[in-house]
Amino acid sequence: MSAYCYPAAAMAADYARALAGLALTAGPLWLLGPTGALSWVLAACMLLFLVYFARAVVRHLTRIELNEAGITARGPFGGAVPWDELRSMKLGYYTTRSDRTGGWMQLDLGSRGRSISVDSRLQGFAEVVAVAAQQALRCGCPLDETTRFNLKALGVQVDVDA
Repeated sequence: MSAYCYPAAAMAADYARALAGLALTAGPLWLLGPTGALSWVLAACMLLFLVYFARAVVRHLTRIELNEAGITARGPFGGAVPWDELRSMKLGYYTTRSDRTGGWMQLDLGSRGRSISVDSRLQGFAEVVAVAAQQALRCGCPLDETTRFNLKALGVQVDVDA
């Protein structure tokens, strides 16, 4: 079995963004006590940043485990996808800049009623993707053109013609 996690350094930016957003929305809401529409807008934004912070904590506490039987996410809202039940694999790239130099990859694996998503901040992400791609091909899961392109960009060699 192999285990992978999201390191604190990789999650620091998410925590910082969430805390800054909370400070910029909850601070004025608490200190100034606005009324009317402004208070509703600040409260809604504060709630969004709180959800963002909670998602970062959940991701940081989640450990991804690979073994012969499948992939498992251990932690809050964890799940498992047995390799024999794997029905879909998608590897997407999400850019943050127009020149496509910044961004992240996300791996989505699914079976009947279950799914697991991991992003490229996970330590050993390329290893997880390589194992998942081999298992997807073994199970006969079709890999779309975007997934094949992103596998190649990540340096994961799979025989998609097999």
